[in-house]
Amino acid sequence: MNEEEPEGDVIQVRPCEELVVPRRNVRPDHDISFYRKIAYGVGHFYNDLCASMWFTYLMIYMEKVLKLQSSRAGMLMLIGQVTDAISTPLVGIFSDSSILPSWFDKIGRRISWHLIGTILVSISFPMIFNRCFLCRSDTSEWYEVLWFVPFIMVFQFGWASVQISHLALIPELSSVPSSRATMNSLRYAFTVIANLSVFFALAWLLSESTGHSTIGPWDLSHFRIAGWLVVILGITVSFVFYAFTREPTNQRRISRLNSFSSDASELARMHWTSWFGHIQFYQIALLYMLSRLYINISQVYFPFYITMTQNYEKTYVAILPMVSYLSSFSVSMINSTPLVSKLSKKILYTIGLAAGLMSCATMLLDLPGWRIYGLAVGIGIAQAILLITSLSITADLINKNTESGAFVYGAMSFFDKLSNGIAYQIIELWTPTYDALKPHQASAIFYRRVMVFVPGTCLVLAFLVLLSLAPFTIGERRRARPVRDDEQAILDDQDDDAYPEITSA
Repeated sequence: MNEEEPEGDVIQVRPCEELVVPRRNVRPDHDISFYRKIAYGVGHFYNDLCASMWFTYLMIYMEKVLKLQSSRAGMLMLIGQVTDAISTPLVGIFSDSSILPSWFDKIGRRISWHLIGTILVSISFPMIFNRCFLCRSDTSEWYEVLWFVPFIMVFQFGWASVQISHLALIPELSSVPSSRATMNSLRYAFTVIANLSVFFALAWLLSESTGHSTIGPWDLSHFRIAGWLVVILGITVSFVFYAFTREPTNQRRISRLNSFSSDASELARMHWTSWFGHIQFYQIALLYMLSRLYINISQVYFPFYITMTQNYEKTYVAILPMVSYLSSFSVSMINSTPLVSKLSKKILYTIGLAAGLMSCATMLLDLPGWRIYGLAVGIGIAQAILLITSLSITADLINKNTESGAFVYGAMSFFDKLSNGIAYQIIELWTPTYDALKPHQASAIFYRRVMVFVPGTCLVLAFLVLLSLAPFTIGERRRARPVRDDEQAILDDQDDDAYPEITSA
């Protein structure tokens, strides 16, 4: 050490290594009011409406209404998931680097991408749950498949833009861990409401179909109407998000101040490439991927399990998912209470794993009467806990490094969407050949095995990943570096009167 000590706080990072951080530039915690948290929560509502239709009904719609072969329906799902997987990290990088024209700065870099995504989804989604306009009865099935490809790709890019920009807003709007958990819970609560809205609509529409107890080509108009209802309701609710959500201004200043806090574990600025040097990035990406794989596989093949394995009528493909999401809604509300928010996220995640494994084991049995409703409740509890907790763990990983937060969420979503798309295609290739409009014993056994062993394996692997994270603090990064002279000069130029711009009431 030199004889002349520099001014400021001296933080011990490692033996024989000290890091100087100017005292007056330490970023204070910032938060938003509860009503703005609610406004934030509805920002993903439109996406959730579309996701409910996509994951719960697209496969059964393609196979039973449009009567496409299982392998081709799986290919369309794979194309969508791969497009989404590629789009998410790209949108994350674009959002973090602010490549949009300067006039988008008036509404914020995150909300700008959110708006772009909303427009793209509104243009493309109604065309997915519809029939090919240019196809005739003698048209090749491959031509019909190709008709849907561009609409699916545009929809998935728009969906990814909304998802990543909305998630990246969490660490921007608040640096308080409990508030971030509350926003994740509110976000999931509105996810549940969105799903319930879709299930209510489908339950009503399918009940209007007289003379047919199974889903078939005669239900095309019902799915078409549901698609348009999703777009109208989604656009309406999105206006609430845009009206009351204010993205903090001067994002570069916020990101820089976030990185230079008084905590030595958060001193290193994180460019998007920096994350690849941290083992927790890969661990949490794997944990998030397995959580989403469990949730989405359970959601996509639940209607097949209900109608073909348990032999319930088609109205139950709306009623039972509705029950599942009602239990999810209850769990999300409980999770936002102060008592639960004090529990370790690792403990909460373990509870979700236990609930999911119990549900998988239950599906080995025949479930008449009330038992099928108990299964739906168990699936809903597991899905809610795993999704909310995995998102909260991801926010903890980002910590105060919001300068590359969108990339982190994009990377998590990349692994999630890619793995889901591959899983759907493999399952569809193994699906036994059968008449889509008639029950078949081989298909009944097949969908039982899919619902038990695929999600169950994901949960066991997720538990192993959680064990590897158990000894460590999530978000702690030890690779601190000294403040360079140019960064010191920038910090010195930021006056105290800048803080009101980055702290919300």
